[in-house]
Amino acid sequence: MREFHDLTAGTPLAGDQEVVCHNDLSPKNTVYQLRGGELRPAAFIDWDLAAPGARIHDVAHVCWQYVDLGSSVTDVEEVARRLRLIVDSYGLADRQRLVSTILWWQDRCRRGIESQAAAGDVAMVRLRDAGAVRHVRAAYQWVSDHRGALERSIR
Repeated sequence: MREFHDLTAGTPLAGDQEVVCHNDLSPKNTVYQLRGGELRPAAFIDWDLAAPGARIHDVAHVCWQYVDLGSSVTDVEEVARRLRLIVDSYGLADRQRLVSTILWWQDRCRRGIESQAAAGDVAMVRLRDAGAVRHVRAAYQWVSDHRGALERSIR
């Protein structure tokens, strides 16, 4: 992700934004290859939401999706350690807004599913009916409840 962001920074593709963002980085949009006996990320797929944006948007989405922030988390310290690892590995300078950006993504996702389902989008109706809204709402609540610990961990 960092390499991609660096390659797009300052290009016409990024427009007046920092970089081009994928906007949906998650394990389901990652292709893995077996290297040295371990599965390693090799490529990102599903670029239909890519657009100019801020680096922190993709980093926050990665934190939410790859760390699987939500009510199933039992070890807040381990989650905090993983968030720190992501922001340190990326070299994210704007850490103060990371947790609020994670919450922004979660709220945006929930609202998007709800509004598109209400408008009759079949895929969003399926997602809503499968419990995606409840799952995202629970993730949002978990991050809100643990916001202080998460913010302290990435300073």
